[in-house]
Amino acid sequence: QVKQSSFSEWNDWLGRIEVEGGSREQQIKLYTDLWHALLGRHVVSDADGHYMDMTSDFPRIRQIPLGEDGKPLYNHHNFDAWWGSHWSLNILWSMAYPEVMDNLCNTMIDMYQNGGLIPRGPSGGNYTYVMIGDPAVSFFASAYNKGIRNYDAELAYEGLRKNAFVGGIRDHAGYEHSKTAYSGGMKYYEEWGYVPDGRKDVEGMHTTGASMTLEYAYQDWCLAQMAKTMGKLQDYEFFMKRSKNYRNLWNPESGYMQPRGEDGNWLPYFDPLELTEKGGFCESNSAIYSHYVPHDMAGLIELYGGADQYVKRLNANFEKSESYGFFRSNKTKEGNWTDYGNQPGTGMAHLFSYAGAPWLTQKWVRKVKAAYCDVTPYGGYRDDEDQGQMGALGVLMAIGLFEVDGGCAEKPFYEITSPLFDKVTIHLDNRYYSGKTFQIITKGNSTDNMYIQNASLNGKKWNKCWFYHEDFIKGGTLELKLGAKPNKKWGVEELPPSFISSK
Repeated sequence: QVKQSSFSEWNDWLGRIEVEGGSREQQIKLYTDLWHALLGRHVVSDADGHYMDMTSDFPRIRQIPLGEDGKPLYNHHNFDAWWGSHWSLNILWSMAYPEVMDNLCNTMIDMYQNGGLIPRGPSGGNYTYVMIGDPAVSFFASAYNKGIRNYDAELAYEGLRKNAFVGGIRDHAGYEHSKTAYSGGMKYYEEWGYVPDGRKDVEGMHTTGASMTLEYAYQDWCLAQMAKTMGKLQDYEFFMKRSKNYRNLWNPESGYMQPRGEDGNWLPYFDPLELTEKGGFCESNSAIYSHYVPHDMAGLIELYGGADQYVKRLNANFEKSESYGFFRSNKTKEGNWTDYGNQPGTGMAHLFSYAGAPWLTQKWVRKVKAAYCDVTPYGGYRDDEDQGQMGALGVLMAIGLFEVDGGCAEKPFYEITSPLFDKVTIHLDNRYYSGKTFQIITKGNSTDNMYIQNASLNGKKWNKCWFYHEDFIKGGTLELKLGAKPNKKWGVEELPPSFISSK
């Protein structure tokens, strides 16, 4: 009975997304990915709503509020860092599992009330300060702007705003546990607009200023989008202005984002393929982080010299790394142009759509999926799966939907690429969304037929490579005709929304 009950419950959860067509291996991979995305961040509160609070010097047992039926209003979840989840869990859960986002938002707000900070990766009811920045802000912004709001949003915003200044979670470098943490460099970011590298007396494991600067700029934009929706227009203007800080790391001479020192000069011995911390980037490198501006792709493309130059540079990254399986190499730096084994580079294939080349997004998403398709015990994710993040990414790439900005825009939208399957059905949760299902139907789908020839949305001809979340939640049908040769005229009528920060 217990076995059957478990089987039925998992079938219900996995059945929120149904597929037809594709190979048996592709279906196995999809549902394995989806299982990972749901399993990793499990419930840690008890059935009666009690949970362990470890944010102070000694353990405390606390109680989740109960509803009229005597049951907890939400569950507490344990979870690893949100670092990079804007390209994985945030998108997938907001589409098919909005109640999970509500639970996790409430978990983080309770931790804020108990311990004084909204966390970025708690474990066992305590702060771990794993990784860098404040990735929780993209989680909240995506949830709030998609109408997932069964929590105290004002309290959430208060905690997120605190994190965006000196003394907040950003000031904790990776694994910096001191209550007076400073190695996240927020004093520099607030004053200079960037976090310098080569800082002395830093603590913690991840202290790279260049990656901090780029991630803080994106997180400022996320907070700005949430502020605008909540009517906090002064904050909106402030954080939008600060979200331009990524430009402070652009070196027009090298054509890369580069770490700067405290004197404002570029650090010497720059190598865009250097993957260690001395390269200035957290678990990645400049070749990858130079594309990390999810909130202002139009502004980034402008820095590269325009769409043609940007497409040329980005395409070269994929061509150079294809023989390495789009995964960093332990033998040569030449394999480090992309890395789908770690979070900072997992949105790169989708960036072509912002430069007017959605057909290259279709091509490289398919090729990356093929490189990570092994379903034997010897395959998998090649690196840390990170509690469902890589699984969620795999699901998104397989069903052909993505959000480069993490779904945090005031008016969220999805980018379209070619799915692996003939039919994808996403069952919508009517506690949150008015529609019943959103379906993606392909015609002519095959391994070679990876390019979108034309499309229709709810029977209407569709020439954009994106559509709004508000259309998704009403339910509907996206039909895609696929072919073996790219249709370079499809999807470029109106590019995905992106502000140009120089204007």
